[in-house]
Amino acid sequence: MVINFSIINIKIDVSVTRRVNVSGQQLGAESTMPYLSPDLTRENLLVGANFASAGVGILNDTGDQFMNIIKMHKQIDYFKEYQQRLSALIGVSRTKRLVNQALILITVGGNDFVNNYFLVDSTARSRQYSLPDYVKFLINRYSKHLQRLYNLGARRVLVTGSGPLGCAPAELAMRGKNGECSADLQRAASLYNPQLEQMLLELNKKIGSDVFIAANTALMHNDFITNPNAYGFNTSKVACCGQGPYNGMGLCLPVSNLCPNRDLHAFWDPFHPTEKANKLVVEQIMSGSTKYMKPMNLSTILTLDARTHS
Repeated sequence: MVINFSIINIKIDVSVTRRVNVSGQQLGAESTMPYLSPDLTRENLLVGANFASAGVGILNDTGDQFMNIIKMHKQIDYFKEYQQRLSALIGVSRTKRLVNQALILITVGGNDFVNNYFLVDSTARSRQYSLPDYVKFLINRYSKHLQRLYNLGARRVLVTGSGPLGCAPAELAMRGKNGECSADLQRAASLYNPQLEQMLLELNKKIGSDVFIAANTALMHNDFITNPNAYGFNTSKVACCGQGPYNGMGLCLPVSNLCPNRDLHAFWDPFHPTEKANKLVVEQIMSGSTKYMKPMNLSTILTLDARTHS
């Protein structure tokens, strides 16, 4: 069973949903349905659920400019409610066993920079905190969310870091200079990702088990962003679909510029990688070294869990 808290870095729920689905294909798992879907009933509940909501972040005030988003604390409330619904279907003990054995996927954090701290030149959070202090604040809040998930039965949680935030076509168009990645957002990612990894390892030490798995997705993306030709891309700067410089402005719409071959682009739209790029990330999640995955990759986890539950 797969449970997704895949909370993406901007308001279109395409790239991470696609990444999770690609990951599900690798696992031979069915795609999970949105938790609030009216079709998520009975047998579908046994597959898992997707609690994702585009535009949200670790903090409650992230994404306030968007309408009808589900904050992270509410997503975890729904996770608890989901278990109650599952218990009514298959019983408490079997529900506990299924949830303990489920793989939970979480991607969150980028929005707390893009759609909060750096949303405009001066935000409430940027006036309240220096960037290093803001990162520490985020990590502390995130730790509390993850501890709550553990308390609700999560025992295998794959946590991805942010991507190289300043290198998305949108940031090249809005903040970059001469085609270079945004220095401010790159600094944010360079502070956030190592502290996230350290926090996850400390949580594991506190729990006494490797519950939380850190995926260094910034490094994974950086491989093909800095050397796109080595991975079969013509460009890692220009999005396949968009408008303006680097196709980095606005959304991908029917009136947008559209490339003839998306597989030659690392980015599909101003923020989200293409399916080909996402597959490269999933390959590293599945079988990457400890350079990318700590304390172990997903294939190792699945092998260990298969032995434990056989």
